[in-house]
Amino acid sequence: METDSLSRRQIVLLVTALIFAVMSFSLNATMLSPAVRDINEELGPGAFAAMSTPFYVAGAIANVVLLRWSDYIGRKRVLIGILVLCCVGTVLCLSSSLPIVMVGRFLQGASNITYGLGFMILRARVSGATFGVCCGLMASINGGIAGGDAFLAGIMTDAFGYRSIFLLTTVVGLAAVIFAWRWVPKDEPGARSEGRMDWIGAVFIALSVGGLTMFMNNGGHGGWTSTPALVWLAVTGGAFLALIVSNNRVPDPVVGLKYIRSREAWPLIVVTILVVGSFMVIQAFVIPSMAEDPDSGFGLNATMTALLFLTPAAVVQLATSPFVGRLAVRIGFVTVLRAGIASTIVVIALMAVFADNKWAIVALMVVYGITCSAVIHTPLMSLGVLQASDDAPGALPGLANASYGVGFSLGFAWAGPIVGSGTDSTFQQAFWTCVAIGVIALVFSFVLRPKPLATEAVSPGGSTAPLPSH
Repeated sequence: METDSLSRRQIVLLVTALIFAVMSFSLNATMLSPAVRDINEELGPGAFAAMSTPFYVAGAIANVVLLRWSDYIGRKRVLIGILVLCCVGTVLCLSSSLPIVMVGRFLQGASNITYGLGFMILRARVSGATFGVCCGLMASINGGIAGGDAFLAGIMTDAFGYRSIFLLTTVVGLAAVIFAWRWVPKDEPGARSEGRMDWIGAVFIALSVGGLTMFMNNGGHGGWTSTPALVWLAVTGGAFLALIVSNNRVPDPVVGLKYIRSREAWPLIVVTILVVGSFMVIQAFVIPSMAEDPDSGFGLNATMTALLFLTPAAVVQLATSPFVGRLAVRIGFVTVLRAGIASTIVVIALMAVFADNKWAIVALMVVYGITCSAVIHTPLMSLGVLQASDDAPGALPGLANASYGVGFSLGFAWAGPIVGSGTDSTFQQAFWTCVAIGVIALVFSFVLRPKPLATEAVSPGGSTAPLPSH
């Protein structure tokens, strides 16, 4: 029989608070997809890509540093702090100055850690099938609110401009702060890690992850041997070597490299980067660009782009993700992940074949909402917590979540030049490139070894509850 440390009512309120928390991040990502053209027209050519870089770099850095820090000072304290920071960043994004907007996007991007914090809080508080359903609900928000957010964003952009989106997300962010303060249980001192945060190692891992993200971003746009790309590559390599030296000299390293080298950890990081850098860039960038391109695409406005291509995928994701979570508890999160990758490869290949058929792409985006948005997202976003070591529970979730930022940088690096080429086969080439990266991700998913989970874990409240196993 399942036993949880919270009552059913408390679980509902907790999940509601966590959903609003992740919405404060996800809406600032998904709602801008229909506004790509409007942003570039108001802030200048390439403004959308320029805004995206600090957004994902901040997410990568915050994940590897702040999630680990939450092991020492508590999940709730870090959650509320980052939500406040996100609200400040959203207000800055109302500026008409691109540099100020980029600062705002950087602050917003740090709230990416709400996913990692949410899954870590859930793992300690709920168990069994309940855990799987909650994971599915949390993962479904990553694709928006049943697609309504993308559709609403298209209408708002056409009627009032893209800044109206940031006004709305400011309200959501403030609500998230209030709900997290009221409904997320307090952290008990006994649930926190002993020792001290390794801030020197945190600086090195932040430089490593941030440098890698910037290397991919600069390499994709300015050439892989350009001066900025090579500088960031040097920063990445130097910081990683310093991290290795530092890791052996402190009792509680920010990242336990011995565990990260195991098959329970590093393949998850590689798979995450490759999946995000292929499949997820399709929805976030390639499909919206294709829908609105008047020459090589379908020439639609923002509202129709959201209605036809983005909303259906998000609707089916929200409907199916909780069931995927329950299934993953029964047959294994890694098994479900592999199935999702394999099926999404087929879907994207079909998009390449029918790239000139609008209604075929519309139908395939519905299937994509199941295979990628639900079947891949749910286990991928949960595995960082489930595969984490007991000694440093925040380390692997931080690296896994940071891999999203690295993956998006990889995706924009290859997709940007292809989409910008403007040839008749532009989008077919993008789809086939995605398929090739996806195949590599599938191979590495079979290297990933599921970690056997303990049958019981101590929650922050001090009670024990069985956790789902693979």
